[in-house]
Amino acid sequence: MDDNPYENGPPLLLPSLCLFIPPLRLVSAAMWQVVQRGDVHDYGMLEEFVTTVTEIVPELLSCSQRAQLILGLRARMVLELCRTEQTADQDIQQHLDRIRSLISTGEAESGDAEVELSESNFVELVESLLKDPSERENFYQDVFPVEFGPKYDTAIQMLMLEFLSRLEKLLPIPDLEQTASLLNAVPSALEKCVQFVPDPKQLRTLLQYHRKLGHLDSIRTPSSFGDCILSSLSLPPYVRVVAAPDVDSDTQSESMNLEGMEARELMENRTKEIDVLVPADKVNITGSQMSLDHYQ
Repeated sequence: MDDNPYENGPPLLLPSLCLFIPPLRLVSAAMWQVVQRGDVHDYGMLEEFVTTVTEIVPELLSCSQRAQLILGLRARMVLELCRTEQTADQDIQQHLDRIRSLISTGEAESGDAEVELSESNFVELVESLLKDPSERENFYQDVFPVEFGPKYDTAIQMLMLEFLSRLEKLLPIPDLEQTASLLNAVPSALEKCVQFVPDPKQLRTLLQYHRKLGHLDSIRTPSSFGDCILSSLSLPPYVRVVAAPDVDSDTQSESMNLEGMEARELMENRTKEIDVLVPADKVNITGSQMSLDHYQ
């Protein structure tokens, strides 16, 4: 990522980002920023997403990794809620019930009794913090900074990064030809995509932003490519096509086939250039807003 993300203009807003970044990658990037910033109040949404995905594809994480990440996210949010007396006990109990359900349904099972023991001890700890204000004060002053401080947060970050990285490998972004093939298999989707017209304002913002990055400098097109279109359009009215008597038809056919091969080769090269035009690691979603309520 560039040292100065605003060098090429203001950051792209969500409507512009949605024009060239797949929705699931936007969600993954937003979740990663939530963990990096330590937005603990959103950890419940992250836990539900991780639980849903790993239930469908359990091999994304080992049993131990999945248990630690799922329970770690939910537990960290519960402890944040317990900090103040204003938080209703009923709200916290709902989160504790969620933790119990993760164990009982086996979604966070690690293959030994350690997970069940951790869950049981944590629930008892939270219940004692809710009952005794003095114990809660001592806990957050002496115990919390050691057991749930930077080391705990780093472990959450590493597990979340591992999860998102493997999810990215599971769902690679198809190139231009692969996408066209997928659309060709579903005529109704193809028709809808053809009729889709991006918002001109957002499209202009997106193109101007990437134009300043100099991506077009790496694309080279032969100056004569496509000239046959203009020559065909330049035919005078009532033109009569007369075959030249000194040109062999086989020679003409061979020449046309050669031109077709050259055009196909150029098209394949151009497709590869398009696929690497916007590297994923150059995406900057800082300053944008996105809604993840779907996973809450």
